[in-house]
Amino acid sequence: MSEHEKPGVPEIFTKRVQRPLPPEELDARILAFLASRRLCVLSTCRNRIPRSTPILFRSRGFTLFMAGEPGQKLGNIKVNPNVSVAVFDPKSEFSDDIGDITGLQIRGRARLLRREDPGFMEAFRLFGRPEAWAEHWFGMMIEVVPERIELLAMGLKLEGYAARQIWTRPGA
Repeated sequence: MSEHEKPGVPEIFTKRVQRPLPPEELDARILAFLASRRLCVLSTCRNRIPRSTPILFRSRGFTLFMAGEPGQKLGNIKVNPNVSVAVFDPKSEFSDDIGDITGLQIRGRARLLRREDPGFMEAFRLFGRPEAWAEHWFGMMIEVVPERIELLAMGLKLEGYAARQIWTRPGA
């Protein structure tokens, strides 16, 4: 029994690991996780009143895109582009395996793309909908460029890495 092990307590609770993943491995794990998920929670804020909205997303690299229907979130982004996005693996909700707990906390800046803005159609195509739909849709694409991403993956502890890994945008 190691110095951190306690009888009957899983090692994942007691193992203290602070080792960071190599940068290229962290990048690969974050990108794979984003590509495997479709639902996130977008948090916006105006006048110190936060709002969190479950919303579908797609990613291209580290950048996230969401199809935003008119509502409070769009109004909030217009006055405060600072946002937070949470993405998690839903299998952990019903799993008894602590190692399944995996998610991302993303802090970044949002930009609203109207139909006539450069990049709108490219973002719209990520959702796999017929392009003709874009002509009749009255929403906006939300582009979130991350400044910081925290990967929380409890299973990393069993691989000898810290459960919390931090990615920051180069130059941010």
